Amino acid sequence: MTAESSHKFIVVGGGLSGTLVAWELEKRDVEYEVWDAPKGKAAQDSHEPSEPNSSNQASRVAAGMFNPVSFKRIVEVWNAREHMEVMRETYLQMELFLKMPGKILHHSPIMRIFPSAQYKILWKKRVQESHAVSQFIEPASDENLTDVIAPHGFGIVPEAGWVDLPLLLDSFRSFLESKGRFKEKTYHASCKENHPSSKFIDCRGVGASEELACHNLKIQSDHGEVLTLTSNINTKNRCLNRVKWLLPRGNNTYKLGSTYKWNVAKSLPSSEGREELLSSIQPVLSPEIFDRFEITNHETGFRPASKDRRPYAGRISENTYILNGLGTRGVLIGPATAAHLVRYIMDGKELPHEINTDRYFVEQI
Repeated sequence: MTAESSHKFIVVGGGLSGTLVAWELEKRDVEYEVWDAPKGKAAQDSHEPSEPNSSNQASRVAAGMFNPVSFKRIVEVWNAREHMEVMRETYLQMELFLKMPGKILHHSPIMRIFPSAQYKILWKKRVQESHAVSQFIEPASDENLTDVIAPHGFGIVPEAGWVDLPLLLDSFRSFLESKGRFKEKTYHASCKENHPSSKFIDCRGVGASEELACHNLKIQSDHGEVLTLTSNINTKNRCLNRVKWLLPRGNNTYKLGSTYKWNVAKSLPSSEGREELLSSIQPVLSPEIFDRFEITNHETGFRPASKDRRPYAGRISENTYILNGLGTRGVLIGPATAAHLVRYIMDGKELPHEINTDRYFVEQI
C-alpha cells in the first residue's frame, strides 16, 4: 500500500494524554500530527457503545482538579512534589504558547472538612511531626464559617487547583488545525500499513482497551458522573472536600463530583449518581445554601485506569508506543508522564519503572 503520510509521529487521541504528548513533540520541533475519532465513531470502533468520543470524553467531563494529598490516610500522593512542579511548568508554558495567560491553570485551595475528631487528631499529628505530607497542608482550623458546617474543623491544602481542560483541548486543537496537524480519523490496525514510515503514539484511553489487553495491559473503565451547579455559596475560592468535592469555577458556578463505579456498560447520567453526589455534600452545607442549588448540567465519562493505578508508558511494537491509564489524577501526573515517554522515544532515556509498560507487557505471538 502507498503511505498516505510521511509524518514521523502520529499521536492517536485528542484527550489530555494525546494533547500532552503532542505538546512535548511540539517543543522539539519534530514532524507530527494528531488523530482523533469523529464523534459517534470512536464508540463503534472501540467497542464502547456509550462513548460518543472515547479518546477525549473523560478529559472533557473531568473537573481537571489537581491535589498533592491523599485524604484517606493524609499522605502525599505518588511523587507529589515532582508532579506538581512539572505540572505547573507545563500548563503555564502552554498558556503562554496559546496566548491565554491565566485562563488554563487555576489556583483553588482545598478545604478538607474533617469527618471526625480522630481524623483531626491525625491531621494535627502529620503537621507536628513534620510528616512528608506536611509540606502540602496547613494546620487544622476551627474557624466559624457562614455557609459551611464543619463541627470537627478543617484543614487547607493551599497548592491545589484545577485546569480548564475543555479550553486547553479546544485551544490546542485549534492550533493543530491551523498548522494542518489535526485529522478527524479513526485508528485501526491497517493504519500502520498505510503509514509505514511513521511512529504511532496511542493515547486513546478506554478506546485502546481491547488491543492493549492482548499485551496484558489491562485498561479498566472507571465510570464517573459530575454535576454543574449554580449557587451563591461563598467558599473564598476554596474547593470543599468531604467524601465528594465542590469546586468553584467562577461566576457562581460549581462542579460537584465525582462518582466512581466499575463494570458500567453504558455511560449515561443516572438518578442514583445525582443523589449520591448531592447527599454527600449536603451535611456540610447550610440548608439555605443547599436548597438553592440549581443543577445546570449532568455529565458522565469513562476514566482509563491501569491495574496498579500507575500510567502505562512505553513501546508495544516496533513502531507503536502508548500513554494510557492516567486515571483520576491525570491532570497532575500527565505532564511528567508524557515528558518521560517522549524522552524515552527521542533520547533513549530509560522510563521510570512505575510507569514502564515492561512491568506487565507480554509480547504478542
